[in-house]
Amino acid sequence: MAPKSFRSRGFTLIEGIIATFILTIVVVAMFATWSACYKQSAKISEITEAANIAQSELEIAKVYGAANLPLGQYQSSSQTGTWTGAYIPSTGWTSGATAYYSYTGVQLASSNSPGVFFSVSMTLTDSSILANNSGNSYTLAPTSMRAAVVTVTNVSSGAVDFTMATNMVQGGL
Repeated sequence: MAPKSFRSRGFTLIEGIIATFILTIVVVAMFATWSACYKQSAKISEITEAANIAQSELEIAKVYGAANLPLGQYQSSSQTGTWTGAYIPSTGWTSGATAYYSYTGVQLASSNSPGVFFSVSMTLTDSSILANNSGNSYTLAPTSMRAAVVTVTNVSSGAVDFTMATNMVQGGL
């Protein structure tokens, strides 16, 4: 009887190409997943900072107090008053203004400042108010409700990143 010949078997060319193809697909999928995770992490960081800015703006409004915030224009059809603007440290509550912030939440001087990332505005809507005879002005009653809504927008995309609101009453809640 003839001895069995043992042949050392390695990868064939086809097996090597298939293994390389599978490895390539795995590596590409891994980098695509990593890229998606990185983008999601950056978006979460952006939204978190936008929430911090909105909270800060509302806290400033609370410190000023409901009676010390600016009054807006009276709308007789809805019997409410509305003011829109922003808190600018150098001028205080400024009607029609927009505040600008960096990505790290630092308030900047203007929209032309380097590093502008967020724009912030606040809308105050007053209800249960006392209309004045002059037409478009009003005064607050002790029970007037002041709804403050802060909107934080990404300057480059124009997308609203975060909106936060609170209610205030001159006499407190």
